[in-house]
Amino acid sequence: QQQQQHQQHQQQPSNCFQLAAPVAGVSATVAGKVWELSQEATGCREVQRALEEASAEIRRQLASELRGHVWEALRSPHANFVLQKCVSTLEPEALQFIIDEMVLGSAEKAAKSKFGCRVFQRLVERCSGTQASQLVEAVIADFAAVARHPYGNYVVQHLLEHASPQHRHSLSQLVERDMRGLATDTFGSTVVSGALNKAPQENQLSLARALLREDGLLVFIACTKHGHNAVIRTLQVLKGAEREEARRRLLADEPALRTSRFGRSVLQHA
Repeated sequence: QQQQQHQQHQQQPSNCFQLAAPVAGVSATVAGKVWELSQEATGCREVQRALEEASAEIRRQLASELRGHVWEALRSPHANFVLQKCVSTLEPEALQFIIDEMVLGSAEKAAKSKFGCRVFQRLVERCSGTQASQLVEAVIADFAAVARHPYGNYVVQHLLEHASPQHRHSLSQLVERDMRGLATDTFGSTVVSGALNKAPQENQLSLARALLREDGLLVFIACTKHGHNAVIRTLQVLKGAEREEARRRLLADEPALRTSRFGRSVLQHA
């Protein structure tokens, strides 16, 4: 009898999913092939559906097949969606391997990646400030470059809204210190606008005052695509004499503002 049991054990496939927990339904069709399927348009949808329908235990097992492949997945037009689905369906503690591999491979590069920036944002939404701190601090360390990047600027804006209070404050201060440089940059100006809308309330006021202090900057960015939103928000944040000073500067250059559709939009709020 012992010999028969030994033979039966030897005949079972060496699949960790069968050993750890029974797999059924769509999970059974993707188990052991998660990374392979994730790289394909149709396969990545199968994996995402499996993650949605599986139990918490099976979901962790499926996600574990992505270990060692996080950076490849970040660069994949298909697998990045699987990573995002992992982030939205797994418990935060089960996502640590994704964070670890992103940090090991350079979190700031992930923030500036076309697909990686999406995964970065989902992680910050889902994980605690402590768990996501290494990701956020990597962006802070390379702030000037990330904030001016076509994809990185979205990450910075997201962090200004979803990071820990301490990190949101630190990021707001970085925007304030680099106000002129960011406001006159195509992508940096979206960060200024985002900060004025998403930063902590007290930081929004400091940012609006910083923009007002920069000689000629308010009128200049009022005529730009993204900068004009920052000017409109500045008018909303400032009160009393400071708001009147902002209005005075804008109205003094009204003819110039009227030559731009963005400037005309600002004048409606001035």
